[in-house]
Amino acid sequence: ATLGSVHASYRPGVQPADLACCLPDYVVQSLREALPVFARQIPGYALADAVLTGVETRTSSPVRLHRDEHFQSINTTGLYPAGEGAGYAGGILSAAIDGIKVAQAVALDMVAQASACPPS
Repeated sequence: ATLGSVHASYRPGVQPADLACCLPDYVVQSLREALPVFARQIPGYALADAVLTGVETRTSSPVRLHRDEHFQSINTTGLYPAGEGAGYAGGILSAAIDGIKVAQAVALDMVAQASACPPS
């Protein structure tokens, strides 16, 4: 979608909205204070027709999907909860580390399953 001079590449697309209608006042006020500061540091950052895509919060997941010592869900075989959304990280770095650990556990599980199958 093209909005003024800005071409939004986000898929599935963007929809114009007044953030004051969908975010708490303290968040809107913080954005109003922060954007001009960013604009002074990064030329072109706060164009009049700029697009703010998505909102990232500094909170972690309010839930935790429980998993066993092999990183697998305790109640859903084959599901490996990982990262911030599953309640095992509080940021991008810890989510990446958890993702690596879970990927290793998945690989070990796949190797174990393959070795348990008789050759055809």
